[in-house]
Amino acid sequence: MQTRRILTGILLFLVKVLLAVVIAVGIYHLGEYAYYFGHSIYDNATVSDPPGRDVAVVIPEGSSIGQVAKLLEAKGLIRDEKVFRVQERLSKYHGQLKAGNYVLNTSQNAEEMLAVITGNEDDLSENEDNG
Repeated sequence: MQTRRILTGILLFLVKVLLAVVIAVGIYHLGEYAYYFGHSIYDNATVSDPPGRDVAVVIPEGSSIGQVAKLLEAKGLIRDEKVFRVQERLSKYHGQLKAGNYVLNTSQNAEEMLAVITGNEDDLSENEDNG
């Protein structure tokens, strides 16, 4: 009877330790993803270095930014559609998406792509003149 209590106590202790380890590892991975996600939002990273690769994109009438982000990710123009959605939300181009046929490049960052698909390509030439 005494041995059974001791074994039960040891087993409960081991279960608690295992649970604490699983929680700690989960918190670590959640923090790691949160850092990656936050960093990616403000990073001007591109999929490839210039000159990149031109990609034709058709944005149908009534498309949401989520649908466009998935399309751009599928075509290899962006790395993460969720990051792109947040970038659009925080950009000066929020809510200005325009349907149409576009040619984007894998060396463009999110802001440059947003300028094109919102019909604000003039912003790109202004940035080149100032830079």
